[in-house]
Amino acid sequence: MTVDLKISKAGHCVAGGHHAEQGASKKNIQFNALFALIKHPEKGYILFDTGYSERFFKATKKFPYQIYGAITKVTVNKKEEVIHQLKTIGITANEIKYIIISHFHADHIGGLKDFPEAQFICTKIGYKDVKGKSGFSGLKKAFMPTLMPDDFENRCQFIEIETATNVHSDLGKMIDLFNDGTIKICALDGHALGMIGILVKTNERKVFLVSDAAWLKSNFQDLKLPHPIVKLFFNSWSDFKESLNRIHAFYKNNPKTLIIPSHCMETYTELPQDIKWKHEAF
Repeated sequence: MTVDLKISKAGHCVAGGHHAEQGASKKNIQFNALFALIKHPEKGYILFDTGYSERFFKATKKFPYQIYGAITKVTVNKKEEVIHQLKTIGITANEIKYIIISHFHADHIGGLKDFPEAQFICTKIGYKDVKGKSGFSGLKKAFMPTLMPDDFENRCQFIEIETATNVHSDLGKMIDLFNDGTIKICALDGHALGMIGILVKTNERKVFLVSDAAWLKSNFQDLKLPHPIVKLFFNSWSDFKESLNRIHAFYKNNPKTLIIPSHCMETYTELPQDIKWKHEAF
C-alpha cells in the first residue's frame, strides 16, 4: 500500500545563513514553513504540520511574545495558510482526518485551529513538555498556547515511540502508524523534546520528513552543524547531534529516499514534480 504526498509552505521567516550552518554567510536566507498533505487510500487526508497562520501576529502582540515576533521575522498571509490552499483544490477543513504534529513551535502548529474534526497525533513527552506553559516559560519553548485548540487533548492520540517494537537499523524505534507501512514515525529529539519525523511510502519513492532535525540538507548530508548560538533555544544539543547522526546514516544507506527538512529552501525548490503542490494536487 502507498499514499499520495504533496509538499507546500505556509509562510516563512528569515534569518542569517550562518545560524543554520556554522561558518556560512551571514546573509539572510528564507526559512519556509513546510507542511505535507497526505492522501491515504483508507484513512483519507492527513497533514504533517500546518506551517504558520496569521494568528502568529495576534499571538506576538502581547508581552513577552513580542520578543518572539521581533526576533522571528515572519511573513504569511491568508492565501498562504494551509486552510486556504486546501480550499483551492476542493478539500474542506472537515475532510482532514489527522494532523501529525512534529513539535509545538509556532511555525508547525499555526493552523491547528482551522481543523475542528481532525484527530491530532503527537508524542506524549512532546506535549507534556509544553502543556500549561505560557509567558516566559512558553517563550523559552517557542510555544504559544493561543495557537492550540481548546479541545486539543480530547482529540489527540498520544504516541510513545520508546515502547515501539519496530526497529530501523539507522533510525531506531519506529511506530507504523496505520500498521500498513505507509507512514512510519521516528523520534528526532534535540531541537524540541519529543520531536518526530515521518517516513512516507509513495508510489514513486520513499520520503523522509525530518522537521527541524536538520534545517538545511548540508546539515545531514555533510554533518555541518548550526551555529552554537542556537543552543539557547534547543531542548538538547547532544540529542540534536545524535538525531542528526542517525539521519546522516540513513541518508548514506538509503540514497533513493528523498529527505526533506522543514526549512531548506534548496530542497523545496528542487522537489520532484510528483510531490510539488499544484492547484490540482490530487
